[in-house]
Amino acid sequence: MRFVPLGGGKEIGANSYLLQVDGKNILIDCGRHPIKEGYESLPAIDEIDKLDYVFISHSHYDHLSSLPHLVKFFPNVRVLTSRENKKLSVRILRNSVEVMKKKNEKDGEPILYNHSDVKKAKKRMIGVEYYEPFKISKKLFVTFYPAGHVMGASSILLEYKGKKIFYTGDISLSDQLTIPSAVLPDKVDVLISEGTYGLKEEATDTRHSEIRRLELSIKKVLKNKGRVLLPVFALGRGQEVLYMILKMLDEEKIPDVPVYTNGMVSIITNLYLQEYAGMPPEKKKWFNNAILRRVRTVPKNYKTLLYDKRPMILILSSGMLIEDTLSYLFAKEILQDNLSAIFFMGYQSPESIGYSILEAARSREEEISYGEERIQLRCTVKKFNFSGHASYEELISLPRELQPSKLVYVHGDEEALLNLSKELEYEFDISVPSNLETVLL
Repeated sequence: MRFVPLGGGKEIGANSYLLQVDGKNILIDCGRHPIKEGYESLPAIDEIDKLDYVFISHSHYDHLSSLPHLVKFFPNVRVLTSRENKKLSVRILRNSVEVMKKKNEKDGEPILYNHSDVKKAKKRMIGVEYYEPFKISKKLFVTFYPAGHVMGASSILLEYKGKKIFYTGDISLSDQLTIPSAVLPDKVDVLISEGTYGLKEEATDTRHSEIRRLELSIKKVLKNKGRVLLPVFALGRGQEVLYMILKMLDEEKIPDVPVYTNGMVSIITNLYLQEYAGMPPEKKKWFNNAILRRVRTVPKNYKTLLYDKRPMILILSSGMLIEDTLSYLFAKEILQDNLSAIFFMGYQSPESIGYSILEAARSREEEISYGEERIQLRCTVKKFNFSGHASYEELISLPRELQPSKLVYVHGDEEALLNLSKELEYEFDISVPSNLETVLL
């Protein structure tokens, strides 16, 4: 058995991993790099000569968004994902087409696939139930497990001749407000683990204490008549942050101000409320009613709101302030307002604008590069950890619980993955492959 990262080796990028087992070529995830553009954002799919299956763990951009492009080259490939994720993934891919079209009009960025290609990819998808083994061949079976990361997210267990290979995908081993924690199998032989929070200094307080810290920070800004921007990923953090803000408002822990979100956060939240079975009905009913009572969608003609200085809370994607998204456009104005604040909800890629803002704020810089401009940095900037990923302590405990004979780390900055490897080097046989580096399992 051979494992080769085509993206996501010593990086958080175009996560895509080729697994060769029992004469089958299986691609686990098929993402695009969140910062790179055009063909440079793709995994190294030209390294694949034949492909039998694709397994999609969840619908975040860096795990899903190359799929229609891939299907053009392998039109007969079978695509497995959780039943919960199937409908969601198609909606995300349709949005990707619209984003590419806009970037093409503005910058000439290539359109990697169109809506027709998304339809073709949809036809290749099979939605599987959690815990139900799916037969790949006489000796090879795959089972999807809830990964606890976002709605529909899966960890993936392959069983071949009694040997168990477990790919965590993006995994959360603690409950979130809107998603319960992951479910793990028993002991496995090979563990392929993410390592996003693989540095000790990334260890944080509990979710409860982070909610309290956020509550106090928002309250202070709103009482001073400022605006609060909470950049979020449309899937996952969008729902959790919306839920916690609505709770704070209903419990009168923060001033009663308008709450705005953008179309994609709203669309995915509606899908979550319709499709997701993991939230108790009474909790879901309250969430839905609170949204109807309190949440407004940013209008298409957003300029009036952009320059509106009244106190408000803006829950906008993207979470890393990717250029030309609503969070990016609103952040430019808010950064220059000393009464207002930008509160990041979790991980920022070192290549992202969000990361640059955090670093500038830590260094107390008065100006920052923003696109092609230099602007003043006058607002309050903080980072909160509402991650849907396993914490440092959980990443260390996970292999100790599953006791693999082989441990492979992917999906993390190189420093983080190497730190995890060093912490556990005397307990496990560990590989930290680069992209296109083969690991024998």
